[in-house]
Amino acid sequence: MGIFQLTAFRPEIRPSDPTSTSVDTVFWESEHEAEYTIGWVRITLGLALFTSGFLVSSETAELVQEYNLNQLRVTALITVAAFLALGIMSFLLVISRQFRPWMAYALVTGDAAILGASLYFALAGMGMGGNWVVAIPTIWAAPLLLAVGALRYRPLVQIWATLATMVAVVGVAAGLGFNLTGVVNEASLGDLGESIGRLLSLPPYVMRAVILILMGAITALAMARSRRLLIRVASETARRANLARFLPAEIAPLVGENDVATWRQGRRQEGAILFVDIRGFTAYAENLDPARLSIFISSFRRRVMRATEAYGGVIDKFIGDGALVVFGIPEPQRDDCARAIACGHRILELIEQWNSKRGFDPPIRVGIGIHSGEMYYGLVGDDERLEFTVLGDTVNVAAKIEQATKRFNIALLVSEIVIMQAGQHHLWREVGREPLGGRGEHVALYAFTGTEPMAQGAANVSSLAGRR
Repeated sequence: MGIFQLTAFRPEIRPSDPTSTSVDTVFWESEHEAEYTIGWVRITLGLALFTSGFLVSSETAELVQEYNLNQLRVTALITVAAFLALGIMSFLLVISRQFRPWMAYALVTGDAAILGASLYFALAGMGMGGNWVVAIPTIWAAPLLLAVGALRYRPLVQIWATLATMVAVVGVAAGLGFNLTGVVNEASLGDLGESIGRLLSLPPYVMRAVILILMGAITALAMARSRRLLIRVASETARRANLARFLPAEIAPLVGENDVATWRQGRRQEGAILFVDIRGFTAYAENLDPARLSIFISSFRRRVMRATEAYGGVIDKFIGDGALVVFGIPEPQRDDCARAIACGHRILELIEQWNSKRGFDPPIRVGIGIHSGEMYYGLVGDDERLEFTVLGDTVNVAAKIEQATKRFNIALLVSEIVIMQAGQHHLWREVGREPLGGRGEHVALYAFTGTEPMAQGAANVSSLAGRR
């Protein structure tokens, strides 16, 4: 395995594209869900109008005949049928995946057209003028339709729906003749004729129009706010998912909570580094076809990940048949070295179990080197290629210790500082001193002499589960 300040080659990451695509996908799905719901609302509205109309008609049949309200009943049934048809059509468009964003404008225009047509034919059939438009029951569908439109995340569609509704209502009133001062024949209305006439004059209608417009504007504002929130959430989710592609799983959430620029500045702190590498892997790999080689590497990495996770380490990167594991990220702990040693023992144990299970011939062997000291970690690169990495002399020394396991023919070697910080002097023996440091200083290397390696490791990290 190559050494020192290694960075795995990863595909280029373009954060803007995945984020934009993810946000567009979220909006596309939300639009489908909204139109699906609104389609059901149209159908429900039609059925509710039909049911209420049927009940009223059956209970007041004589009244309908007496006041010549048959035209109103027919118009109501036609309106019901129209809302049902439009609801079914929008519903089918959504479930067949044929719905397109522009269709929302067409559907709300259809709502306004149905409303206007219902008002016009109801009034015309009873010989009433435009001032009576507020008295037709169908007019109450207008605020309902605007309220339902708030299910969308598209304020422009809501504004269009408000304008289309206003045009439909005003058009009906103007088409049937609207008297600015109220009802023309107030005497026919009896003692309350003058009062009713005033209620149906222009000023009250202006107030009603303003209220309807404000309702549309407020719901459009609520939709805009919801849209901004959705964009923020979708963008952050996409950014975190994008970061997770190239950051260790333990680091990605932290970067998502803070500014990436801060992580680009990086930080220096104490920590422990573990390098692990498969012995003789090149020769072994020559006897495997690509599919089996891929399975083999994946199995090895799963065991390294299992051991690392058990002792609170962070896998900075896998490099071919090896791995770089860090202890002390994001914050250093007093037992970083003890946990690194325990992780090394656990890797060896898992490899032995793997050999027993698969019967490898020759058996799989690994070399593990551990060192502790100051290191730098952070994000490096630009927006086109961003990467988490750990750098420093501590990393170089740990990698050289791992290489030294070949010369000493010992699976696990650690530096003296690791033994001191872990408090395990009695379990290790010095096997040599090597000029491994970046400034030429010699580093004492230690090999394990205990008979139960995992017992000591477990004792040193017994409180780990409670803290992490």
